[in-house]
Amino acid sequence: MVKRIPVSELRLGMYIHKLACSWVRHPFWRGSFLLTEPQDLSAIQECGVGEVWVDLAKSQVDPESPESPESPEPRAQSPEPRAQSPEPRAQSPEPRELSEEQSLPSSPLSKKSDGATSMESEMCYARKLCLAAKSQVMDMFQEARLGKAVDPSTTLPLVGEIAASVLRQPHALISVARIKTHDDYTYLHSVAVCALMLSLARHLDLDEEQTRLAGIGGLMHDLGKAAMPLEVLNKPGKLTDAEFAIMKRHPVEGAKMLRAGGAEPGVVDIALHHHEKIDGTGYPDRLAGDAISLLARMGAICDVYDAVTSERAYKKPWDPSAAMRQMAKWEGHFDKRIFHAFVKAVGIYPVGSLVRLSSQRLAVVVEPGMESLLTPKVRVFFSLRSREPIPMQTIDLAATSCKDSITGPEDPTLWNFKNLDDLWME
Repeated sequence: MVKRIPVSELRLGMYIHKLACSWVRHPFWRGSFLLTEPQDLSAIQECGVGEVWVDLAKSQVDPESPESPESPEPRAQSPEPRAQSPEPRAQSPEPRELSEEQSLPSSPLSKKSDGATSMESEMCYARKLCLAAKSQVMDMFQEARLGKAVDPSTTLPLVGEIAASVLRQPHALISVARIKTHDDYTYLHSVAVCALMLSLARHLDLDEEQTRLAGIGGLMHDLGKAAMPLEVLNKPGKLTDAEFAIMKRHPVEGAKMLRAGGAEPGVVDIALHHHEKIDGTGYPDRLAGDAISLLARMGAICDVYDAVTSERAYKKPWDPSAAMRQMAKWEGHFDKRIFHAFVKAVGIYPVGSLVRLSSQRLAVVVEPGMESLLTPKVRVFFSLRSREPIPMQTIDLAATSCKDSITGPEDPTLWNFKNLDDLWME
């Protein structure tokens, strides 16, 4: 039997079936566990959770008994295995001090608030978050490279901050994380895929547990690259066939590392199978169709989108809208239903896309439309008639007074504009 009680009545020995809040708000790796540690009881009381569901059958104290929370008398029964205890989010007895770059920035709103923020303020926060996230992911890869076990629970504060940013303003962090150098790629790619997975999970209406796994799996999907030779991983050019064969081992290596660190099966599966294809031509196991899990199919789309829209040593980034069009043409690569949800999550014209307007002007998308994927906010900067730059102007194409519209995407490589990304990041 499961009973809902206020946190004020919670005490040690109770088995928590569910915390009455989003996983983003509470500090635990698992949502269901036997409460045995005083510091975990304090953490629940302090994180703003109002109520919890308690499983009476699994509890070691009687929730109806009058004992005080400070001095419970456990039932005389065999204790549950220690594995049932929660793992706090990077709250070890002697926490490692973070440098200024590693510390997560203060969010635009209180962590207890799910309210939306403006695109501008969230973009500012996203830049700081990417800087802190890069440093933390670099540390995670370094520990893996040294042969140390990587505990997935330590990523939860970062995943929680990414999830909160996506919840407030879905497109800010996704857009900012796309801008990365070759040297930053491996680390910020992990952050970008995490954000994309969380946004996609929302559009697929996944439950809290699946969403949490999607976020953690997205952040850790490429952990196996820590086992790859640095001269191959960091090669400033296209890989040879032999080098690509080496790199294709990273999903298997990543899965091994995650299992060793105690990762949940869903997280391991994303790392192992995010390079599988629906038609069975992917790797490492050549799985096809429904043999590929939902989370791995999501990972395949998010991984490819960020890869093709990022600058690499051997290629220029694809324009975001061009990436959407090209990926839609790849028969047998992606799950079509999930890809359609991904388009809705990111937009037909994602932030940063170069578009042509009916007014014979060029503009970059600065914010997706609220009501329609076809009517984003754009920043006009170039006249096609005069072939010259014009004063920048931000236009909401969804406004009733607006007579302009997008006639189609434009290929940035044909124009050789300098610092195009600065136009939408201002």
